[in-house]
Amino acid sequence: MHRYLDRWARDLIRRGIRAGLIEGSNVWLSIGAIAWLVRFLARKPSPVVSVQELRLGESIVVSHVPAPPRSRRARRKVARRAAKAEQRKAKEQAKREASRRYARARHKAAKQQAKMTASKANGAGRSGPGEAPVGRLSEGDEGEPA
Repeated sequence: MHRYLDRWARDLIRRGIRAGLIEGSNVWLSIGAIAWLVRFLARKPSPVVSVQELRLGESIVVSHVPAPPRSRRARRKVARRAAKAEQRKAKEQAKREASRRYARARHKAAKQQAKMTASKANGAGRSGPGEAPVGRLSEGDEGEPA
């Protein structure tokens, strides 16, 4: 509704300037002035998002996020670009996973994980009634971990 009011006011302003100023009609000049006043008063002020006082050492980061596309064509274009980027990422990930370096790193991480799991299982099962469990403090070592 606001778009139509704005378009209607612009048309009246344009006609008021042409017929009022150029042709000399006081009626159209008045109509153009009233339409301009209506359009001016109908404008909405820009919203205030945040008002905060900065302390010493604080800073502000201002960023711009583009508005989502309106037309179907633009939405499809954005979707195609996103799909291409996703395919590119998947291809790079597959290439990385196929490399020997990646396989060695995964194997090394799996070995370390197995070692940690085994040490936890062995440490918990080994502590008897007189022994302090692994990872806990004994009576003489109050400030240091065992």
